[in-house]
Amino acid sequence: MINAKLFSFICLILFLVDYTRADLSMEEKMTKLRMKMKDLGFNAVIIPSEDEHQSEYVSKHDERRAWISGFTGSAGTAVVTENEKDMAALWTDSRYYIQAINELDPKFWTLMNASESSTLKIEQWLSQKLSSGQKVALNAKLTSISSWQNTENQLKKSGISLHNPDMDLIDSIWPIDERPAEPNSEIKIHEIKFSGKSWKNKVEDVRKSLNESEADLFVVTSLDEVAWLFNLRAADIPYNPMFFAYAIVSKTNVELYINKNRLTDPIIRHLDGVIVKQYDEIVDAVKNYSTNKMKIWVSPVSSYAIYTAVSNQTLLVSKPSPVRSMKARKNPTEIENLKKCHIRDSVARVRHLHWLETQIKNGEKITEKDAAKKLEEIQAEDPLFAMLSFDSISAVGGNAAIVHYSTENNGQAILTDSKIFLLDAGANYQDGTTDITRTHFFGRPSPKIKLAYTKVLQGSINLAKVIFPTGVYGRAVDVEARKELWKSGLDYGHGTGHGIGYFLSVHEDPPSVSYNSRSTLDEPLDIGMVLSDEPGYYEENEFGIRLETDLLVEETKTEFSFGKRKNLKFTALNYVPFDKNLIDECLLSTEQVDWLNVYNNQIRTYLGPLLQNYSEVKNFVMEKTEPFKYSHAYEHCPTFIKYRNRSERLSFFPIQIYIYFVSIVLTILIF
Repeated sequence: MINAKLFSFICLILFLVDYTRADLSMEEKMTKLRMKMKDLGFNAVIIPSEDEHQSEYVSKHDERRAWISGFTGSAGTAVVTENEKDMAALWTDSRYYIQAINELDPKFWTLMNASESSTLKIEQWLSQKLSSGQKVALNAKLTSISSWQNTENQLKKSGISLHNPDMDLIDSIWPIDERPAEPNSEIKIHEIKFSGKSWKNKVEDVRKSLNESEADLFVVTSLDEVAWLFNLRAADIPYNPMFFAYAIVSKTNVELYINKNRLTDPIIRHLDGVIVKQYDEIVDAVKNYSTNKMKIWVSPVSSYAIYTAVSNQTLLVSKPSPVRSMKARKNPTEIENLKKCHIRDSVARVRHLHWLETQIKNGEKITEKDAAKKLEEIQAEDPLFAMLSFDSISAVGGNAAIVHYSTENNGQAILTDSKIFLLDAGANYQDGTTDITRTHFFGRPSPKIKLAYTKVLQGSINLAKVIFPTGVYGRAVDVEARKELWKSGLDYGHGTGHGIGYFLSVHEDPPSVSYNSRSTLDEPLDIGMVLSDEPGYYEENEFGIRLETDLLVEETKTEFSFGKRKNLKFTALNYVPFDKNLIDECLLSTEQVDWLNVYNNQIRTYLGPLLQNYSEVKNFVMEKTEPFKYSHAYEHCPTFIKYRNRSERLSFFPIQIYIYFVSIVLTILIF
């Protein structure tokens, strides 16, 4: 019989050995994956970034592509062949290219820039590496319908077949003790005072859409749609207040597919009338409904696994989700709440900006990460704060040129008065989701930076003040944000605007402002939609500029109404000053000055009452929002106009208006 003390000692040693065991190396991962491929008869495997719900951001548990490749950006696809002599390849776009260069091990991975037209597509690359008759594995649950169909059709041209394996290959080799646990965050009720509509009323709206589309049931696959539909929130995915679940809405029943042990008594009472089933039963459920000859509505952005579960394709209704459109059009309660939410968040931003400038003036060393952390601390003081809406981009100098710079993984650069500072940050509150970007320079900027900033600001203003009729798509107004940059031969590579959810995803479809967007899923801009206005300009390794303000689409009155159609406008939701230090007043048009002055006055009006206990910050805001004059009132501008008395400056009206007014008075007196 072994001595008890000796047994305890052995157990301790074994624990320490296991505890200190290093994670698998890249070489070990690749070896294990290729062995698994050979065992299952596959010659290559495609590893996408998405989870079962085609989410933009995924839980740590679902970061398969990041685990196998080492690249942590949110967009990208990895491909590995069975041949060890072949380098594995990873495709990502220009937003993440620099990050991928820094993170990928060049001994094992080749980086493919998906944004360059000369780069081989995944299917082309595989056709070069594989032979006719060989097989490629791709988890159908992790890829969209269109992506699967495109890949399959392209590979067929080379005689290569695409297969859905019985098990996910990455899941089969990812050690349990190394892999993060499945998300199990607390699910909470999003109260009616915030949602503005009960889940039962939302279900009735979906049923109206079912009747209009002559469908028997709709399969809800997107996590934000499930959360919105049932007025529930959680935190299964970083920065996204959602939980893993599916739903099916038919003309008679409502079914929720979720791990049942997550539902507390209050949630069960809240879901009175909902049939609850296990999360992993969804595919079989769709198959059963299809067998019973029910007409099934599946969104085109669903996974290929859900799509193929409809065995009788003649019973498939493939069109954009009705929940997607309903969710994007905020109801009156949501609009009222989010306006208040954005004002409170703007207060947090100006408090933070005041703190930053004070620290820098006092010679304190503030890193990018310090700056982001301080803002989160201020935002978290709000009792309705839930979480950040994304990983804050706090970037100094050349880092600001990386559109999706990861402060979390880097963030050590020091803020100074000699380099530009870009802060793109937002938060999820129970009454709204925010996303604001401002760019600052705490010293004296170069003429080039000042010119670029002003051009970006002009674009932001031009878009914010545009008026357009119903039926106009976001791509039609994108030129307003770019034309001032284009005049100088400048531009930016990302879209100008994306939709924003309501205590949900910071990126929400269908609202979009991008002239490149030609998706069949696009919808015209409509009343109640919220989207970002974020033009920018970037010079690699030098500086980056982006200005982002959240806009609400509202109806506006115009002098005429062609065809009796409604006319729409944008209303700013955030109230954070633009950096006067970076603005070239000589470039601003009179309309842009007018807009800027109205906006600055709104900052004072809306933020002032909430800054009563922060007198220094209030004075700071007053200073940052001093009215602008027209360009001809500034002596250093080429358009400068002066009176005969050089000491007087024409600050408010052009001389032509003054002359016109005098002539009218004289006419009245004479006649």
